[in-house]
Amino acid sequence: MVTRRTMGSLFCDPGIFLLFLALGCMATPETHPCTTKSIDEATLCASVQSINKDQLKAASSGDHFTCQVTLAQYACIPRSWLQVLKEDFLTFLYPCLVVSGPPSAQDSAYSILFFSKIDLPVLETVLERFSQQFSPVEFSDQWAGVLFNGLWRRLGSAFQVRETQVTRSQWLSWLQPFLLHPEAFHCLAAQNTSCQTFHNLISALNDMYSSLDVEKQRKIFKGMEAFLLQEDSGSHCQDVTVPGLNSSSWLANYLGFFLEHATEEELKRLVDEPKLKILARDPATLHLVSQLHLMPDLAIFYTALLTSPPSLNLSSIPDTLICHLSPEALSNIEIEDALTLAQRFNEVCFDPTPQLDGNHLVPQPPSWEAIQVATGLLRNLGNFSEAILHRLGQTAVGLSVSQTEEQISGQDLVAALPTLAQVRGWSPAQARAITHKLLESGYKVLDAQSLAALGSLVSGLSSAWLQSLTPDIVLEAVKEPEFAQHLAHIPDILKTAFVEQLALAVLSPNALVQAVPVTLTDAIPNAMLAFSPDDQPRFNYLNSRRWSQVQAAMFFDEVVKNVSDFNSLSPFILHGFTCTSASSLNVEQVRHLANVMERKNVTLGAEQLSCLAKKVTENGIPEDLLDNYPREMLLFLSPSAYTRTGDCKKFFIRVGEANLNVLQKDSPMRTRLLSEALTCLGISDTRVSEEDIQILGQLACDLTGHYINNSAEVLLPWLEQCGGPFSPDQKEAANLALRSDDSPYGPPSRWSASTLSALRGLLPVFDRDIIQSIPKDVVTSWLKRALPDPSWSRQNLRTFIQNLQPSRYRRATAQCPKEEITDINDELVFYSESTLLECLNSSLLAANLDKLKTLPFTYEQEKIFKAKLDKLFPNGYPEFVISNLGSLFKLFTPEEIGKWNVTSGETLNALLMADSNNDNLVISWPSKIYFKT
Repeated sequence: MVTRRTMGSLFCDPGIFLLFLALGCMATPETHPCTTKSIDEATLCASVQSINKDQLKAASSGDHFTCQVTLAQYACIPRSWLQVLKEDFLTFLYPCLVVSGPPSAQDSAYSILFFSKIDLPVLETVLERFSQQFSPVEFSDQWAGVLFNGLWRRLGSAFQVRETQVTRSQWLSWLQPFLLHPEAFHCLAAQNTSCQTFHNLISALNDMYSSLDVEKQRKIFKGMEAFLLQEDSGSHCQDVTVPGLNSSSWLANYLGFFLEHATEEELKRLVDEPKLKILARDPATLHLVSQLHLMPDLAIFYTALLTSPPSLNLSSIPDTLICHLSPEALSNIEIEDALTLAQRFNEVCFDPTPQLDGNHLVPQPPSWEAIQVATGLLRNLGNFSEAILHRLGQTAVGLSVSQTEEQISGQDLVAALPTLAQVRGWSPAQARAITHKLLESGYKVLDAQSLAALGSLVSGLSSAWLQSLTPDIVLEAVKEPEFAQHLAHIPDILKTAFVEQLALAVLSPNALVQAVPVTLTDAIPNAMLAFSPDDQPRFNYLNSRRWSQVQAAMFFDEVVKNVSDFNSLSPFILHGFTCTSASSLNVEQVRHLANVMERKNVTLGAEQLSCLAKKVTENGIPEDLLDNYPREMLLFLSPSAYTRTGDCKKFFIRVGEANLNVLQKDSPMRTRLLSEALTCLGISDTRVSEEDIQILGQLACDLTGHYINNSAEVLLPWLEQCGGPFSPDQKEAANLALRSDDSPYGPPSRWSASTLSALRGLLPVFDRDIIQSIPKDVVTSWLKRALPDPSWSRQNLRTFIQNLQPSRYRRATAQCPKEEITDINDELVFYSESTLLECLNSSLLAANLDKLKTLPFTYEQEKIFKAKLDKLFPNGYPEFVISNLGSLFKLFTPEEIGKWNVTSGETLNALLMADSNNDNLVISWPSKIYFKT
């Protein structure tokens, strides 16, 4: 049980620190401005300087005298004087309280006394006015607690006996400004508010839920959690012997819609896991969950609760959770049930929002979570007939390469092409396997219609095969809008092949721009964009496309000469700005151009920004420099530039908002900017405040280890957002701070899975000591969620795993179990080298190398994989293996590479991209690879 003494620290829990950093951690219980003491007015007011009735009247009217009257003076006035207070007096009083500083120890008592003197109907009107006029920005946690303490003392008993839910909801809408602060819920606890009253309060808050913005919902949930995690409320308002507190609908009754903002760890703190297994299956709670979008970690955990033995029927799993089913939950499913579930997946899991590409909306591939659940559903099914493939629809994206090759006949594959061609999200390996089998099974591409009929499977074609078609077939096929959309997600080398074919089918660069669909814009060669004066494309053709910076630079000068209003230019033309164009425009034109770039958030490089800065300031510093020009341009101004703006703080706030990565870290310019910013802020030592960090912005990412040593509590959360790279002294200082008991995240031995997620940006600074101090179950839980998530850096995860002691998380066996490892998935990362050596089938490994490429195996594990492949292919690797080596490529010697027979551009391209950290390894030995054309 969490005691009252620990309740305050829960809000500083490392796992949720970042999410609620803006709210600030709760104070310890001793500082909560809540009291239940009886009030002796004579004693309390004995030392308070009295005011007269005229002073009270002036203060309550919003006169300048308002802030000269203290809460104590209001509380100690005679009850009969209250009639002079206007209905909106609280609106004037509250800002005065905030600016007066923190409340005193007695202010809670004064609050109780003051509000006790106001008649209930009058108080209702006062609160209604205040709720309509208050500004959340002005609110203070402590003063909100002080006032709510008095208000609830006055209103609490009346709230309980309100006749209708509507009346309660109305009261809560008036109290909402206070309920947005967790301190208010501490006061509910301090005043021994009953669980029944709290339940009624939550029920009324539920009625208001949809009218609250997300931030308000989160704040109220944090307050609810504070109330439920204190021992005086009856063990979290749960008691098997008390009706109402033993209900299986407890989650619905005491959290309601606010469950949407709970993390897995927070829910486990409120209810122990064995009991959660019961509560999670309650019909009322399941109905509630069906209306919520739970936090990702809680959605996974909740789904696991429902599918743990005895498993709930999968048809009863709410749609909001169905996309989080684990492979284990889907392992013994019958074919008809699987097909029914696939239909639900198609309706619920595979509907990503189209993204804007230039001026066009392009459908997006499904999320990795959706692909994962589809793979789990199909992994244990048998053969796939034409009828089954049609019924699977989009869920067919879960088919593995081996299933395509071994469990689907070529005839069924051809017959199911209309369905498979509409599936989004095929991996290159999946698409290659399907198209290869289609072509082997007699599918012919004789015209544009048969090419376009491949749909999303076009990504599996080789560039050589495409180039064997006549250019006119390609030209006609890309005119089909749906087929053209599928081209957005094909490999770059295939995009290039398409554009080359189109170039052969048209007569000029201008015609090429018109012929190439927008989804292939980035593959148009730069040379073809140097238009001749008599062959200029129409402006709308250029302006509707998503050009790269280099592409746009090819025609930017000509476009600028012929456009009178720069506002008409798209960001993807504007980022092609060149120094040549700057020299051809006058200062006013360049300033106007820069203003447009700022409004349209155009990304420019260092050279472009330097040219722009010189031209903009050619005739002096513009008065609106800080407001209407690209922030990154400020990085290239002379040191004295900010003195011309009149406010160095404002200047460096804008600099801190800029993308500092346009300047290399530790470059003289970047170092100078930080030095000048520190001077501007008057920081002469190595201690910085949260306000300093807010002003420095991205410049704070460059603060040295000395600052981290002295200001870890404010710097570590900020550094997490910086993302590196970190200097050696930053790493050393961050490590020292993270190991400390005083770290804002707590010591590593008390970290949770959500702490590790919150520390994502600091993962590269973890040393072996930190990693090995994290509890084993936390590491395992976190890795299981991070491994399939492509947003996590593979290199960071690889380094993390490399620093773990194998025995702490690896699965080791003295000998193989009855069955070898039969699947290549995330779990493989957890196996020891000895288990992989003994239990992993070499043929299975070779057939599934495409899956290995996305997993962060250690160097030792990768050596096991290479040894198995060497044994399987002693005379050199086949091309399907070579193209899927990924990070294994770095293990090969020049002599081994010399045995390879590369026959396609796709394979060579895959080798060149195999490991971005070892590009020079490939480029050094191109002559060693035999390339057959």
